[in-house]
Amino acid sequence: MNPSVREQMDVLRELVVVDEEIRKLDQELGKEREALETVKNDLSRVRATIERQRTQFETLENDRGARIQEARVLGQQLERSRDKLNRARNEKETNAVQREIEETRKLLRDVEDAVGKRMIELDDLKKHILEGEEQEAGFSLRIGEREGAVSARLQEIETQRGERAGVRATIAKRLPGNTLRKYDQIRGKRQTGAARLEAGRCKACNMHLPPQLATRIVRGEILDQCPSCNRLLYVDPTTPSVPPQV
Repeated sequence: MNPSVREQMDVLRELVVVDEEIRKLDQELGKEREALETVKNDLSRVRATIERQRTQFETLENDRGARIQEARVLGQQLERSRDKLNRARNEKETNAVQREIEETRKLLRDVEDAVGKRMIELDDLKKHILEGEEQEAGFSLRIGEREGAVSARLQEIETQRGERAGVRATIAKRLPGNTLRKYDQIRGKRQTGAARLEAGRCKACNMHLPPQLATRIVRGEILDQCPSCNRLLYVDPTTPSVPPQV
């Protein structure tokens, strides 16, 4: 036996309430998962930064080592030039060797300056790496704590959602199949599939219904949809459903 229009309205009213509860639980589930994912993304970002900095540190360290080696070679070259100066036999040879010494000294100063700059860059980079590692440890700790809390909360919400889904399934069985399908189709597009008719107005979109249509719905003659938002309309016995007569 098919339920009456009034009975279907009562079911729709219950269905709207439980669907809203389920929607809020789904939102909370999403927020909990998003919060955890945000921390994980932060950790990935910090780890990527640390990896880049370590690669840069290694490159700078190799460059510093190469320049130190270059400085040793120039130092040896400078010593040989000084020995050559001591063995110079005339002014021409002396001047040539002195120019050679000055050029080598300049090159050596440039290389030593470069080594000094690399040391400063390496010290600064090492500081950033240590700061990043502290951040990494902090994020790892937060993730561990958050995962535990989120896991427990997710389980709690999933349990509540399962219970509400069971209640919904029981309520939904009381509706004719075509009405339930229509309700679910509307809900998929509008977030809610039904709305209360109050004082001649659809409470979902706030639009006034034609008085004749509103009256027929209130009397339980028809189960109809809002002409504006297409939601199924139901009546709450505790609230006025048609506008007062003037």
